[in-house]
Amino acid sequence: MVQYSDRSSNRYANRQYGSNQRWLTKALREVAHRVEELVVGLSADELRWRPEDDEWCATEVVGFLRDSEREDLVAVRAMIRRDGAFIEERRALFGPLENDYRSAEVTDLLWDFQMLREETVWTLHTAGAAWEHTGEHPYRGLVPLGRWVHEINERDLDAMWKLQRIVGDVNDGARPRERYVVRSRLESS
Repeated sequence: MVQYSDRSSNRYANRQYGSNQRWLTKALREVAHRVEELVVGLSADELRWRPEDDEWCATEVVGFLRDSEREDLVAVRAMIRRDGAFIEERRALFGPLENDYRSAEVTDLLWDFQMLREETVWTLHTAGAAWEHTGEHPYRGLVPLGRWVHEINERDLDAMWKLQRIVGDVNDGARPRERYVVRSRLESS
């Protein structure tokens, strides 16, 4: 079990991954906008298309991001509220297997993800000295808030890579385009 109980390990993680909390929160904010850019304009069939049988479709990726954000917001709030607070194991990666995201409206999933992300960003923006707090994970022991936030960013980058691959495959003709196109909530208002 990895223990991050030493504050110097938090400083090491910050040096390694960017010591500036504003950089991390900026990266988190930008991801939500980039995810929207990637999925807006895809047809319903393209959103549900899987590049391979064992890979997620775009809608499942967005559903995973929404569920992950919900879990992470709870963990971030707990760590900020109390140093050493209990944080649960992340389970969102099971979401696409346990839920039928393919029949969900991607605009609803995207909207929920963006709203939760804004809450996370503002919670972190106002955290102050709580950036030095840790959370007690059931398997990993103490995890610094900065490390947790960095892991959110890593997950986001992985999800964006998956979405970019899907969009690239669609644009290369892997799936035929249809007339029905998903619009951003902002465009439809």
